[in-house]
Amino acid sequence: MDSHDSAHATCGDHRASSEARDTRERLIDAISTHGPISARALAEMFGLTSAAVRRHLSALEADGAIEEHEVPVHQRGRGRPSKSFVLSASAHEDLGSEYDDLAMLALDELSRRGGGEALTHLACARVAPWEAELAQRVEELEAAGEHVDRARRVELLADIVTARGYNATVRPVTVTIPASGSSGNPRTVETAQLVQGHCPIQDVAARHPELCEAETAAIGRMAGAPVQRLATLAGGAHACTTHIPLTEGRTA
Repeated sequence: MDSHDSAHATCGDHRASSEARDTRERLIDAISTHGPISARALAEMFGLTSAAVRRHLSALEADGAIEEHEVPVHQRGRGRPSKSFVLSASAHEDLGSEYDDLAMLALDELSRRGGGEALTHLACARVAPWEAELAQRVEELEAAGEHVDRARRVELLADIVTARGYNATVRPVTVTIPASGSSGNPRTVETAQLVQGHCPIQDVAARHPELCEAETAAIGRMAGAPVQRLATLAGGAHACTTHIPLTEGRTA
C-alpha cells in the first residue's frame, strides 16, 4: 500500500469512528428520553438494522454507559421479554451540570441558616416559572379555540420540563378496576405516567428532597389532579415517574 492509499484508509477509519461516536451519542439521548427501550425500537427510531443497533448497544454497555433493565414480572407477556435498556448511574452523572457542587454548597448553607422553611420556599420558587409558562400556553391555546383537557395539559407539561433538560415523555396507562359486587360493572380508568429520563439536579435533590417534593406538588397543580411520585432518579431509580389520573373512571 503506498502513502496515498494509507492516508485514504486512515481518513476512512477516522470517519467511520466519528460516525460511530455520533450514533452512540444519539442512542444515549434516545435511551435517556424513552428508556427502558428495546434494541428493536431503537432500530426503528433511527432507521438502522437491528444488528447495527445491537453492536452499538454492546459497546455502550461495555463502556458502562447503559445497562439492561429488568422487566417486572407483572409487566411481562407470554414468551421471553425483549431486552430493554436504560442509562447507567455513571451516564446520568456525565449528563449532570458542572455547577452541582456550587448548588450543593449554596443549598446546604441556606438550610443551615434558614432551616427547612427557607429551603422549601426556594424549591417552590424554582418550579414557579413552570406553572407560569403552562398557564400562558393554556391561555393561548384556548384563545385559539382549542379545548385543553387534562391529558393535553400533561403533554404541555412534558414539553416544558423537557426544554429544561428533563427528557420527559408521557406514557398512557389504562387501568381496569374489577366490579365491587355481583351486579356491578368494572370501571376503566385512563391514567398517564410522566417519565423524566434525566434530572439536571439529581445529586442536589438526593441530599435535599424538598426539591422533589415541591416539583411533585407543582406537577399536581399543573395537571389539576392528585398525582403520585412512583420513583425518582434521586432515589436511585432509572427515571422520575409520576402517576397522573386523567379521568375519574367510567363504566366499561
